[in-house]
Amino acid sequence: MSSNQLVSLSNNELLMVMLELNKISESHTSQSNLNENIIDHVLSIPGKQLRPALTIVCSKLWQEEVDEKVIKMSTAVELLHIATLVHDDTVDFADTRRGEKTASNIWGPHIAVLVGDFLFATSAEYVCDTQSIRLIKQFASTISDLAKGQLKEIENKFNIELNMDNYLDIIFKKTGSLFATSSMSGALLGGAVEEDINNVYQFGKNLGLGFQIYDDALDFEGDEKKMGKPVGSDLKNGVMTLPSIIASKKNEKIKKEIINLFELKEENRNEEVDILVKKITKEGYVEEAKHKASKLIDRSIENISSLKNNNIYKDSLIKLAISSKDREK
Repeated sequence: MSSNQLVSLSNNELLMVMLELNKISESHTSQSNLNENIIDHVLSIPGKQLRPALTIVCSKLWQEEVDEKVIKMSTAVELLHIATLVHDDTVDFADTRRGEKTASNIWGPHIAVLVGDFLFATSAEYVCDTQSIRLIKQFASTISDLAKGQLKEIENKFNIELNMDNYLDIIFKKTGSLFATSSMSGALLGGAVEEDINNVYQFGKNLGLGFQIYDDALDFEGDEKKMGKPVGSDLKNGVMTLPSIIASKKNEKIKKEIINLFELKEENRNEEVDILVKKITKEGYVEEAKHKASKLIDRSIENISSLKNNNIYKDSLIKLAISSKDREK
């Protein structure tokens, strides 16, 4: 997803978010007896900063000069995102993230889980600094959703019968919920009226759902070097995403092949996964999944277009949604 314009429109504020992250890291360094700074390692791996940029730009829709509460909230959503990545990498036994070794790889899963917990708690402290009971409740609900989404995905591993509704529920909880909260919190802190806050929330939700489906489609046809993981990883690990779900519902032969794949030992799945990925792509099921994602992105554009505000910030959100259809990683 190209977030260049969004980030450039929130660049000064994102620098302030980075300063907050540096403060957290420095505070931990002064209290730690370890040679390596674990918190610094986790916070210094550069990401797209998409979620804090959404909070900042959605606030600027109504109030170009953002106050300290917006910075605090933007820091909170970035910390929450990083915390989920630390936990996800630990659960998935991932060795690298964005080309760097993961915390669980370097220090082991026990320390990585505690680092994730520390970041979750710190993110909650930052939300409290907004002094908004509504945002505190919203944020707590999002943390709950993230955990429930991860749990539900694990519970449904190797479940060939996973249906569209349950899949959408998983990806809303894992991705859409934080996109929605990042967006609506900016609108709320910027002084939007209730109808607009809801429209911005729906924008974030639909954008997040579309973003995740495109991400799942890339697992079938993406570039391994750009993605940083092998093509077909989800299927190999027993995770049914939308292309696999569509294929298993529409093609009995492919469904049987997926079942056979799931019954193999992990080390014997590579060749079968490659064959299945090519079949599912060739039969058009990946394109069908992307069509569903495209409709969700179009809905997000409708949500943000319904706002009466006409400014560069609204334009940048629409462009962000449009560009998310051309994701390569």
